[in-house]
Amino acid sequence: MIILVHVGNLDIGLVELGNMKILITETQYKKLTEGNYVNLPVNDDVKIDLWDSGDRLDLESIVIPKELRGQGYGTEIMKMITKLSDQEQKPIYLTPDTSFGGTSFKRLVSFYKRFGFNKNDDKSVTKHFMVRYPNNI
Repeated sequence: MIILVHVGNLDIGLVELGNMKILITETQYKKLTEGNYVNLPVNDDVKIDLWDSGDRLDLESIVIPKELRGQGYGTEIMKMITKLSDQEQKPIYLTPDTSFGGTSFKRLVSFYKRFGFNKNDDKSVTKHFMVRYPNNI
C-alpha cells in the first residue's frame, strides 16, 4: 500500500512493506515498482529514512539538498511524520546528526523541538537522543 502526499514539488509516500512502514519519495517508489533494487532511502533530491519498529517510529535521517533548504520541505516532512505518529499512537525517536548536512547539532535540536521532541532520558527503549510522544487524536 502507498499513500502519496504532495509536499512542495515532491510527492512523498507512506509505503507498507510487510509489517514495516516507511516514507519514500515518488522516485523511490517508481524504482521499487520497476523492480530495481533500491537501498532506501535513495533519491536525487530528498532522502527520508523513517522506520516503523512496531511499538515506535525511528527517524534515522531526513536529508534536504542545500539548494532546496529554506523552502519548507523539512517542516512539511516533519508535519507528516508527527501526524503519522499521532495516528499510529507511536513515539518517534531520533538522534540529530550533522553528517547529513545539518549545520550544527544545536540547530537541529532546536528544529526538532519545534515539533515536540525532547531529550530522551529513558535509554531502555532506544539509545536515540530525542523522543516525541504522540498526541491523543
